[in-house]
Amino acid sequence: MGLPEKHDLQKPEKVEGTFSYEDFGFRSARIKKSVNESPTVKSFYLENPLRKDPLPGQFVMVWVPGGEEIPISISGVEDDALRISVANKGKTTAKLHALEKGGTVMIRGPFGTHFHLNESSYLLVGGGYGVAPLIYAASFISKSGTECTYLVGAKTASELLFLEEARRLGMDVRIITEDGSAGRKGMVTDVLDKLLEEKRFDLVLTCGPERMMYEVVRKALGRGIRVQASLERYMKCGFGICGSCVLDPTGLRVCTDGPVFDGEVLLSTDFGRKKRDASGSVVEI
Repeated sequence: MGLPEKHDLQKPEKVEGTFSYEDFGFRSARIKKSVNESPTVKSFYLENPLRKDPLPGQFVMVWVPGGEEIPISISGVEDDALRISVANKGKTTAKLHALEKGGTVMIRGPFGTHFHLNESSYLLVGGGYGVAPLIYAASFISKSGTECTYLVGAKTASELLFLEEARRLGMDVRIITEDGSAGRKGMVTDVLDKLLEEKRFDLVLTCGPERMMYEVVRKALGRGIRVQASLERYMKCGFGICGSCVLDPTGLRVCTDGPVFDGEVLLSTDFGRKKRDASGSVVEI
């Protein structure tokens, strides 16, 4: 369907088998440029040092000396540059935001499963900076010429991400903001039922706040529509050793069994209700 021949995007891929240190070792990545996407989100275009290009939905582990190592989804790959889009929400991400062109970060990856894209009609549902892996998926979908709607929500207009890029990719862009400063006022889930009635979709992809994703998964599956969600959980290693990102009670690890999961699988876990914090304790979402 027009997707790149070197990738099979029909099935999620797991990190398995035998690996060398180089598969998990740090690689230096120089910042080619940075772009302020919103008051809180900044994109970095990195010289791509990875042994293979990431697929939509996969992530890299990023480390800035003096900070923690954190998982960050890929938001694009273009002109041999790897794009990561980072929300400033803690000490480590603040260190990242302080970097400029010519600066360096250390990255490992790509890790995790990816969205499998082999349908005729898609709905992408994103909230806040959760749209990062979705806009990368949109770049693959656009090459296939299939129909795609991009439903994006944020607290306010200035926090909406990648709208013009989505339009350039041929997406039907729908906007909703909590304060009504752009598009319809409300939450993404407020308009989801009507949209699912209005148009036919073969597959829903979603990423964003977990409570939002839970409602998207529940509503889509309730209408018999397949849905895949990309989760964000606390991670220390990125390849299945530490167990900090486990989904209870199944033992599924977000870093290797995910971060992209089928909706049916997620509803058998604590998805949307509980997660583990940095200490490993289970806490309410």
